[in-house]
Amino acid sequence: MSPELTVEDDIAQPSDTLKIRFKGKNPFSVCEKFLDTLRDTMKVSSKDVVETDIRWDITGDPRTFYGMWAGRRKEDRWTTTTLRLIAQGSQSSKDLTGDISINVKGTIRTRYEFTNFIQKSFWWLFNFMFYYAARRRYFDFARDNLYEVREKILRQLQIYREE
Repeated sequence: MSPELTVEDDIAQPSDTLKIRFKGKNPFSVCEKFLDTLRDTMKVSSKDVVETDIRWDITGDPRTFYGMWAGRRKEDRWTTTTLRLIAQGSQSSKDLTGDISINVKGTIRTRYEFTNFIQKSFWWLFNFMFYYAARRRYFDFARDNLYEVREKILRQLQIYREE
């Protein structure tokens, strides 16, 4: 494996996360639509969105849950955008009321491979002089996607402001 130069930025700057909190009827129902939300917002195929983890603790009532979903889009040869949703909460099995906390995160990652110090210097210069504008466009588009995902989740929960 050859050495590499990696530049990674959090999309939701200055924080790394957009947070949504909800308390009410059937909070887990929004999680069932996360894959479609990521796919439609990022405009990627189904193979690029995954449910990486889902757990339920059914030993008590209310039942607690935890889940992670991710969508990945390859922007070009060097840059990849990733949006992640992390949900944690509880839901009663009797009346389906509960709460949920959702973290919406995103990163944009650019990776260059090189074999010697001359190529490494070239990549730094290329990134600074030419590729910065393209990467900035990817970043702005990814930020729009991040906020669109947040708005879709708020609409699905029927809340229109962050609590």
